[in-house]
Amino acid sequence: MLFKKLFANIWALLDVFLFLAAAITFNCGGFYLGQIWGYGTLTITFIIAGLLVEQISMNKGGDA
Repeated sequence: MLFKKLFANIWALLDVFLFLAAAITFNCGGFYLGQIWGYGTLTITFIIAGLLVEQISMNKGGDA
């Protein structure tokens, strides 16, 4: 029981770190292609992050 809870917490943190790593890589790659591409990738990253936060809020029964 304790192991499952610990593993779930580690998995949640790993998800966050992997999302951040992917976002950083995606945005750096966009800026290497050019400033307009970089801002485009930032926009896409912010949209995806906003949708994920909204989905998490709805799953937990938040105010939104």
